[in-house]
Amino acid sequence: MDKNYYNRLAEIAIDDDEAFTELYERYFPTVYAMIFARLKDVTTSDDIVSEIFIKVALNLDRHDKKFAFSTWLFKIASNTLADYFRRQKRNREDSWDDFLELKAPKSEQSEEKFLVSELTKDLLRALDKLSDRQRQIIELKYWSELSNVEIAEMLNLSASNVGFIHYQAIKRLRELLNE
Repeated sequence: MDKNYYNRLAEIAIDDDEAFTELYERYFPTVYAMIFARLKDVTTSDDIVSEIFIKVALNLDRHDKKFAFSTWLFKIASNTLADYFRRQKRNREDSWDDFLELKAPKSEQSEEKFLVSELTKDLLRALDKLSDRQRQIIELKYWSELSNVEIAEMLNLSASNVGFIHYQAIKRLRELLNE
């Protein structure tokens, strides 16, 4: 479905719970992925995502129609996460090393599955070594499935700048993974 569909649905959702439910079901996985990637904690991620969707529900009538609904939603998500970090007096999220539990492969686990798991861990650790801006763009692009234009609107950058930062981040990830 196109972005205009979700913009229209957001207008309807002001007075229609079913329309809001459709928006929630469409965007919950991507918002959750973005928040979890930064917090690496299920309980806190659940709380923050709930807070985000409550803010969205209470402020749907304030959505500026010149911006895509998804851009507005992810801006609320970013601001809510920043507020959380301020409240916690934390200036950065935990590292993936703190989250990942290193295990030896189980005998019933295939070697291929174990290698994929290790590659995933290596990628997550490499993400921690990117700059905040690079990591944020990678998370929004791949975990939240936003386009460069949507990311640009959200971060107050040009789409070409988002593309350049994305290119630099991918290049840096390749370097880190090859080390």
